[in-house]
Formats: sequence, C-alpha cells, structure tokens
Amino acid sequence: MYLGIAVAVIAMTLYLPWQVLLPRHDRDWRADHSRLPLVSAGDGTAVIRNIRNWDYAPDGSVARGAWINATLVSDELEQAYFVVEPFTGSDAIAHTMLSFRFRDGKTYVASVEARREEGEAYNAPLAAVLPVFEYFFVWTTERDMFGNSEFWAGDQLYMYPLSIPIEQQRAVLEAMLRESEELVRHPRWYNTLFSNCTNVLARAVNRTRRGSVPFSKAWVLTGYADDFLYEQGMLADMGGFEATRERAFISPLVRELYGIKDPAAFSVALRERMRGGI
Repeated sequence: MYLGIAVAVIAMTLYLPWQVLLPRHDRDWRADHSRLPLVSAGDGTAVIRNIRNWDYAPDGSVARGAWINATLVSDELEQAYFVVEPFTGSDAIAHTMLSFRFRDGKTYVASVEARREEGEAYNAPLAAVLPVFEYFFVWTTERDMFGNSEFWAGDQLYMYPLSIPIEQQRAVLEAMLRESEELVRHPRWYNTLFSNCTNVLARAVNRTRRGSVPFSKAWVLTGYADDFLYEQGMLADMGGFEATRERAFISPLVRELYGIKDPAAFSVALRERMRGGI
C-alpha cells in the first residue's frame, strides 16, 4: 500500500507543474533566442520578420548579429530538405530541422528549439519530467544555422533532400509557417519526449496529411530520424542508406564555403559542391 501511495505522490508531483505553470514569452532570453519569428501568412504567401542571419567566427563567437525579413511564396519553393545534427556521445540523439530552397536561391531553415534564458543550459533529462523550457520555431538563413552548428556547437551536419512530391513539400512549408504563427499567440512547453525538435515537426506534417509520418522510436530517439524517413521513402535514395548518408554529409563544405557572406550565394554554392548538386 505504501509503495502505491509513494508512486501516486511522485506521479502527481511530476504532473502538476505541467498543469499549473504557464509557458511565457516574456523572459530574459539569451541573444540568439531573443526574438520570436513573426509570421503573417496569407494564401500561399507569408511574410516572416526576425529571421536570424548571424555570422560566426571560427572560434564560435558571434561576429555579427543581424535579423532580416523575408516574403516566402509557396509556389516558388523548389526543394525541401531534412537536416540532422547528431550530438556527440550517442547515435540515438540528434537535432533535426527542415530547410526550404526557393527559386531565387534563398534558403531558410525552420528549427524547433528549447528556448533558453540568459545563462541557462539545455538539460534533456530534466525537460522530460518538468516544464523548464518553452519551445519555439527559429527561422534562420542556412548560413546562420549551419555556421552555428559547425563553429559554435561543433556538431556535424547531414542534409537530405525530401523525395515527396513538391506539392507535399509546399504543404510542409505552409504547416511550419502556421505552427510558427500559432506559437506566438499560444506559447507551449518543451518536452524531451513529447514535444521535441522532431515530433513537433512530425505532428505538424501529419496535420497536413494524416499519417504522413508514422509514429516510431525516431519521434523520441531523434538520432534515428533520417534512417526512419529513408525507410519510409521520404528521402531521396542515393544507393542505399549508407551511401545516401555519406552524400548528405555537409560539415566540411560548410567550413570551406563559409567565407561566402551572402546567404543565398552560400546556399547555391553548397549545393553545387555537394555530390549530385542536390
């Protein structure tokens, strides 16, 4: 009996904070998380303000902190990509993102992240049981996000072109824009298990087309997301998964091409240097 009571007390202790504490936008956010992307979406067109377009020095410090605005037209989307940033120490854990390339060469990344306050470090185990972070969409240029991963975080990057029809890719873009817009009005808690960088994206995609991304362990063990999507036929096949993954590895190219300051020119050059020009 005492064991049952103890379990009930622990469960209630972990459950109550999620119900009582309210997620907020008005905290002392660290600089790279300080601005919400403000989306005004219409019929096939969206204006985004506060797209991060920072420049990073080789030591990971911020050389320039700039924010830009952009107008995205769904019909001008040429290709969407699934980007994976594995974390050192475990094959099962990674950060995942989506990148969208448009007809004019401009390319933007949508990333779901645990929003951190000044001086606050990410803590995955704690965020699985307690509401310690809100989550939000970060929209950046590719040059910003890839430079952040390469120089600031020191992580590797893999970029896979989606193989689903372009109409579905455009629906995915529009879903990310809607989710970004909704989060401004209704902040939400981040949860390592249930609301993370991968399953928030998956649920948003599934709202455009039910069952598009079936539930799997990759929703939680995010490092397996690329393998899972490959098995689902959602990533371009370049001769088996290992060959596909090898061709998707872009970290050396990011470092090589980072001297190109214009974000669109950087993204164009990156694809020209990748095998097959994907």
